Amino acid sequence: MLTIWIIIIVVACSVEIATQLQLVSVWAAVGGVAALVADVFGVDDNLQIVIFFAVTFAFLAITRPIIHRFTKNVEQVPMNADKNIGKTGHVTKIVDKASGLFRVNLSGEDWSAVTPERIVPEIGSSVRVEKIEGVKLIVSVI
Repeated sequence: MLTIWIIIIVVACSVEIATQLQLVSVWAAVGGVAALVADVFGVDDNLQIVIFFAVTFAFLAITRPIIHRFTKNVEQVPMNADKNIGKTGHVTKIVDKASGLFRVNLSGEDWSAVTPERIVPEIGSSVRVEKIEGVKLIVSVI
């Protein structure tokens, strides 16, 4: 079991590092360390598994609310694209009527756009940017 706990710890830490410390697997690493210690002291394999899960979930239950309290008030940094919210653009191309996707020229830039209702306006129609989701404008027809 020693090898299994080492693998779990290494994988959990690697995932945590790969996700830039977004706290997705640190709890499993702590549970793995507890189970590893139990193995070193000769605890039965089945009990090691119980210890792993108990420590993992206990650590998660204790630390997650504390971490959430510190991270929920983090201010979102506006992107350069946010300056386009409220601006007016013109529909230049219909991409897919079924999904409601079309292209909009906004301040000389070409954007993918949809309306919340997935209605496709006619080419040349004016639209106002309501919000931006990823690289897609959410617009309303003027």
